[in-house]
Amino acid sequence: MKKVTLSALAAVMLSGVAYADTMSLYSDPKTGQVFTTAGEGRVAMGDFIDAKSIDVNQRESESAFSEYKDAQKKYVNVKSKAKTLEFSGTHYFGLTSNNYGATNAQGGDNSVGFEMRRNYVQAKAFFNDKDYFRVTLDSTKELESTSTAVGDGPASVIVKYAYLYLDKILPYTGVEIGIAHRPWIDYEEHNSWYYRSINKVILEDKFGTTGVDTMNSADLGINFQTKTPYFSSELGIFNGEGYHSKSNQKNNDGLSAEWRLTGHVMGNGEKVGKYDIEKETYLNLSFAGLSSQNHTMSDTSLAANATPAAAQTVDAASRFNRNAMWVHAVYNQPEFLIAAQYDISKDQYAGRDTTTLNKNREIKSWSVNGEYRPIQDWTVLARFDSAKVNYPDNTVATATNPNNLNVGDTTQWIYGVAYKYNKNVKFIASGKTVNAEDGTLATTYNGVANDTTTGTQADKQSWMLTTEVEW
Repeated sequence: MKKVTLSALAAVMLSGVAYADTMSLYSDPKTGQVFTTAGEGRVAMGDFIDAKSIDVNQRESESAFSEYKDAQKKYVNVKSKAKTLEFSGTHYFGLTSNNYGATNAQGGDNSVGFEMRRNYVQAKAFFNDKDYFRVTLDSTKELESTSTAVGDGPASVIVKYAYLYLDKILPYTGVEIGIAHRPWIDYEEHNSWYYRSINKVILEDKFGTTGVDTMNSADLGINFQTKTPYFSSELGIFNGEGYHSKSNQKNNDGLSAEWRLTGHVMGNGEKVGKYDIEKETYLNLSFAGLSSQNHTMSDTSLAANATPAAAQTVDAASRFNRNAMWVHAVYNQPEFLIAAQYDISKDQYAGRDTTTLNKNREIKSWSVNGEYRPIQDWTVLARFDSAKVNYPDNTVATATNPNNLNVGDTTQWIYGVAYKYNKNVKFIASGKTVNAEDGTLATTYNGVANDTTTGTQADKQSWMLTTEVEW
């Protein structure tokens, strides 16, 4: 009986083998006789297996189990205190050609080359079905990356996300603690502008020589995320400088309060950021903003040759308060998407000086983007950005002191066609046209003279071929 039980169990677990050589037996309750055929007054006793069949199936099951054990020897054991480990990656590779305007800081040069625009490798350690710790490593190598500082060179690896997520610590609300999502950028990239591989959203972009660059996507802090069918939000407190800044919090008592409030007209707010845009319809209306105190983008205090006094002087002059707010709307249905937003950002420097670049400024920008999906797996996309910069303290226009008229004003067109090869791979052909006013160009760049006048054009035309990979 032991052999029969073992073989039956192994067969069910490993091979699902069914026994073929079986017979049905019947008994006569009155006489106790056993028969192989049904008859009047006979009671079925069930199906029985002969000994030969048991031996054959037992050998087959044991052979399958032996093969299974041999296969397991080829794998490496992974040990973790987590219940489940999840690995994934996102990669953007491309070929880019840039043609700069004659008075651009690059001296009218052109550039052509391959880029690794983003290379994310991610791991999540789940403690249960909802709570986890996430780490995302980020590296990039782009044509216009010019930094030579240690740790900030081409293709250097940095930590973009490293946070603990606890689900429903409050009703409908989870929290991220660590290098966490800031409330806005990830929302826009997963709800209205799905083409981070070819361009950042306007609030993170530096498409002009001044650029909008209000915020980036991650920072050290805490972010509370609420999701209900008709309302979602993110409320966070962060250092304010962003995950890739070399600036630190030394002698800095200011933090950044940031928020996003979104109404979901179609009642699918619980799926925000996880829509299947080729199948679902949604209409989302958002109000968002930030208030960053004692903010700094200066890295001088970290320079190897900076004296404490020099670092303190530069840091004090570079610190400013930033207040920004914006409204955003997006509508999607399987055939198309349309989105628009309007933004106002104000920087007020504590140590401002109207003869330097550390001056109060106000940026008003707006952006419109859309997608049209004429046939399955194909998308036509377009976007228009406009930013106007005002320096309220400046009244005289010189090469080193921009006026408050058009210096820094920029418009940008993005256009292209995308093809979804499969659920993991997408190909994009796109172009970008930038029209930027600039009055602060250096008189020379690498020994090449530039025509520096207030309001000079600093344009750029780009063509891009892009491959997106997600796994």
